[in-house]
Amino acid sequence: MPENSLTLLELNQQIKNSIERNFDAPVWVVAEINSINKHRSGHCYLEFIQKSNDYDQIIAKTRATIWSTQYRMIESYFTSVTGSNLQAGIKVMVKVSVDYHELYGLSLNVRDIEPAYTLGDLEKRKREIIERLEKEGVFDMNKELDLPFAIQNIAVISSSGAAGYEDFNHQLESNKYGYQFKITLFEAIMQGNQTESSVVEALSKIFDSEINFDVIAILRGGGSKSDLSFFDNYNIAYHITQIPIPVITGIGHDRDESVSDMVANTMVKTPTAVANFIIEHNLLFESELIELGDLIISNIKDTIETHEIYITNLSLGIHRTKKIISDKYESCNKLFYRLTNLSKNRININKTIFNDFENRITNIPKVHLRAHEASLERMHERIISESQYRILNAKQKLEMYEQNIRLVDPNNVLRRGFSITRHKGKVITKNSLLKEGDIIETLIDGKRLQSSVKNKSSKNEKE
Repeated sequence: MPENSLTLLELNQQIKNSIERNFDAPVWVVAEINSINKHRSGHCYLEFIQKSNDYDQIIAKTRATIWSTQYRMIESYFTSVTGSNLQAGIKVMVKVSVDYHELYGLSLNVRDIEPAYTLGDLEKRKREIIERLEKEGVFDMNKELDLPFAIQNIAVISSSGAAGYEDFNHQLESNKYGYQFKITLFEAIMQGNQTESSVVEALSKIFDSEINFDVIAILRGGGSKSDLSFFDNYNIAYHITQIPIPVITGIGHDRDESVSDMVANTMVKTPTAVANFIIEHNLLFESELIELGDLIISNIKDTIETHEIYITNLSLGIHRTKKIISDKYESCNKLFYRLTNLSKNRININKTIFNDFENRITNIPKVHLRAHEASLERMHERIISESQYRILNAKQKLEMYEQNIRLVDPNNVLRRGFSITRHKGKVITKNSLLKEGDIIETLIDGKRLQSSVKNKSSKNEKE
């Protein structure tokens, strides 16, 4: 057995002595409250932890105590500055003394607290969540959804025993306008460490539901300001942005706004305010419907009045038209009677004229025929007389022509002492056509003589 071994008590005493030497005065420590238990004795027992930045794993843990005499002062101070109580899930900066007991081990005794650090850490975490949602491009997705014209089918995420949920139901049921609503509760824990998983589960159930909800109302009534910090949660906010139903939140305080409020379609402060918003939304729609109905009725009345005037004018026009038609009908009847009488008279006159014309047509040809027959007779006599005269006259002319022809007959001419001289078969009419020595033939009184030209002399030459 080694001579330098220690008993457990000796080891713990050495640890205690070492801690007392190194931590002889209180120190400021930053840690997250993992659990808190407020004992009826007034003491407060806590567990502090530290998580890794990358994987959100616990890398350090220790017990802590706030004795009743300190707790009342610390709790009051922290609440007055931050507006919330000490609770699990928040980071704190505390002034602690480090104690070590041989039997109970290491513990921290909280002597003081710095609330400003907690406020800063909460705000930092809130900003980081907002920046992450904006970077992912989902921050305004639910805000961009249009509220239905009338809200009737409402999914509510709340605690059934919460006063805020009861106030919400009462406000809707007692509305003075008589609006009817169908409310479906999706039970959820609205404060504490289970808020995140509970609300996210409720949103998932609504998404999977076969009911077509008009809106989702997230309600949390009462509680401290610190309770609101549970809605500065990335998972809750992200699920709100992804659900395709407009979300109305009533979880805040007058001066505070959670990340869940920021990403919701509509944010009001309390459950009662959510109910009033829904009622006023429906009232606005009803007012617009009434106004539209009044406008339609007014337009219909104007149209009816316009058409009544048109129909009245049309009726007067029809009456005047009937009067005109009646007058015209009477005039037409008179004109018809006149035309009938005139036609009868004209027919009678024309009949008389036709009969006279018929008689004339019948008699006149006969008169003309007789006249033409007489004229043709006279013309026949004239033609015969004229023909006889012309034949006689022609006969006389023919006799005269015959006598003249006989007178000019060559034979008769030759008998009267004339002769015909030819040279080579051609009749010689000029002395110039002959020359000395030409043989000529002379025809005289039926005899032919041949001679030769000895010499030529003109008629006027002396022999």
